[in-house]
Amino acid sequence: MTVQDQTSSKQEFSAPLAGTPMAREQAVKFLGLIIFAVLAWIAITIFVWLGRRNLWAVSHITGYVLFVVVLGLVFLKARKRLLVLPLGPVRDWLLLHFVLGALSLPLYFQHTGTFWPQGRYEQFIALFFYTASVSAIVGIIFQRIYPRRLIDLGSQVIYERIPTELANLREEAEALVLQAVRETNSDTVGRYYAESFQWFFQKPRFVLSHLLGTGRSLGWIQMRVKVLDRFLNQTEREYMHKLEAIAMRKNGLDAHYAMQGALKLWLFVHVPSAILLVLLACWHLIVVNIYS
Repeated sequence: MTVQDQTSSKQEFSAPLAGTPMAREQAVKFLGLIIFAVLAWIAITIFVWLGRRNLWAVSHITGYVLFVVVLGLVFLKARKRLLVLPLGPVRDWLLLHFVLGALSLPLYFQHTGTFWPQGRYEQFIALFFYTASVSAIVGIIFQRIYPRRLIDLGSQVIYERIPTELANLREEAEALVLQAVRETNSDTVGRYYAESFQWFFQKPRFVLSHLLGTGRSLGWIQMRVKVLDRFLNQTEREYMHKLEAIAMRKNGLDAHYAMQGALKLWLFVHVPSAILLVLLACWHLIVVNIYS
C-alpha cells in the first residue's frame, strides 16, 4: 500500500477541510441521513409496539429490516468496485454506510431483545455482528487519522517493501559505524551502537507510539545522541550525527509500518466477519421461514 493509496483513502474517509463548500455539503448530507435514520428507527419502533399489542410476529419484522440493512452495508464493497457506473460519489456511499451501520445496532437489540442470545447458532451471529461493528468503528477512526499522518511524513513507501528498506538502513548504519571506528581509531561509537542503536535497527520499533502519535521514538533517538555527545571529539560527533540521520529515516519507515499495517489489519477483521455475518444471517432467515 503506497501513500498514494492512502491519499485515496483520505479522500474517501477523512473529513474535508472545515469551512470549504465540500465540507458544508457533506455536513448537510450527513445530517440528512442521520435524520432519515432516526425517523426510520422511530417508525420501526412504533410498528413493533403496535405489533406486540396485536400479537404480530414482531421478531420477523425486525429480522427482515435488519437483514435488509446488513445487505445494504455489504453492498458498499460492490459499489467501490463499480466506480464506472453513475451511482454517486463513493464518499456519499460511505456516509450512508456509516449511518446504516449505526442504525443496525438498535435494530439488532430490538430483534434479539438481549445483548447475548442463548442458542449456539445465534451466539455465532452475535459474535460476528459485534466483531463487524467494533472493527467498523476502529476502521473509521483509523481512516480519519492515519492517511493524513502518512502524507505528513512526506515520503512514499510501499508497505511490502518496508522490510527491505529497513534492512538497507541497518546495513548503512553498520557500515557507517565501522567507518567511524577505523577513521577515529576509537571504538566509542561502535560500542555505543552495539549497546543502544543496534536494538533499534533490528526491526520496526515503537509501533504503539507511532499508532498513538506520542513522538516517543523521536525522543528516544535524540536522547541517545545527546547522552553520548559530550564524550565525543569533533570527528566522532560528525559520525554520530550521521547515524542520527539514518535513525530518523528508519523512524519514518517504522511509522509507515505501524500505520499502514493498522489500515490493512482492520479490513482483515471487518470484511471476513461481515461476510460470515451475512452468510449466517441468510441461513438463519431460511431456517426461520421453514420452521415457523
